[in-house]
Amino acid sequence: MSLTNRQYDTIMRGYDHRQYRNYRIQCARREEIYKKLPRIQKVEEEISSCSLSHTEQILSLQETDPDNAHPEILTGLRRKLDALRQEKETLLGDAGYPADYLDMPYTCPDCQDTGYIGSRKCHCFLQEEIRLLYSSSRLEHVLSEENFSTLSYDVYDEEQQVLMPSVIHMCRSFVDTFGDGQQNLYFYGPVGTGKTFLSNCIAKALLDRHRSVIYFTAFQFFELFSLSDRKSSSEDAFAHEALLESDLLILDDIGTELANTFTVSKLFQVLNERALRKRSTILSTNLPLMDFRDIYSERIFSRITSSYTLVKFCGSDIRIRKKLSRSS
Repeated sequence: MSLTNRQYDTIMRGYDHRQYRNYRIQCARREEIYKKLPRIQKVEEEISSCSLSHTEQILSLQETDPDNAHPEILTGLRRKLDALRQEKETLLGDAGYPADYLDMPYTCPDCQDTGYIGSRKCHCFLQEEIRLLYSSSRLEHVLSEENFSTLSYDVYDEEQQVLMPSVIHMCRSFVDTFGDGQQNLYFYGPVGTGKTFLSNCIAKALLDRHRSVIYFTAFQFFELFSLSDRKSSSEDAFAHEALLESDLLILDDIGTELANTFTVSKLFQVLNERALRKRSTILSTNLPLMDFRDIYSERIFSRITSSYTLVKFCGSDIRIRKKLSRSS
């Protein structure tokens, strides 16, 4: 399941489109600003000229006297550059524009819309790879409706009204602090109490921040391994690299699949490898804690209780209440 040449070319064409679109945005902004604030055009020309002189001076000094950096010779150029940049920011700020308004508006600042950081694939490339390899576009059909902006406390019953604010706050905090260190969540509780909805809220928020997210139901997850085990080892390695490298993996409805030694070993393998790579995971299950332990082994249960934040859901089935309210 590695990318075909055609799939790779599709992704790279997407980056070409991004770069051209963002270049056009930058050109339009420059035209706008130069008309309103003509002094800025002069300042930018002076910055360019001064930067060139600065570079030429450094190269000249390295050739003539490589053992002495002569910092005093370059001080005047640096001060002039700093003054010009400050003037530019001041002019923009006084006119109500952000200081970086004329910079290239990258869709992904980390890789500057190239898809790579050095020789390593950027997380935004990985997300496109995930979308193609694992058809994770299934998320796109629900995230427009299931996200923090559409979240409503009205769907919860009285018991949930008391407990859910702290759960939702924890989920928002998970997003806000994502990347500060490995974080994992374990959602457990009865069917229909909002576990999948909040998983989707987190997924949407992180995708909007250009993080790579992959979502599987338990059945889809183990079916993927079942199919790939029939292929060669090299194909299998390609198939699971994105799965192991994504910033966030969401495994929903764990426990609904037919559990056996195969599923237990594969689950431990993925959780363990992602932990070693310091990648975050969200597990969601309808099983009580002790039932999960009995099915998936003490080894997996111990890993979860020691390195996951356990989040309990409770109350009645939201979907059933909604259906009853519509029919009444």
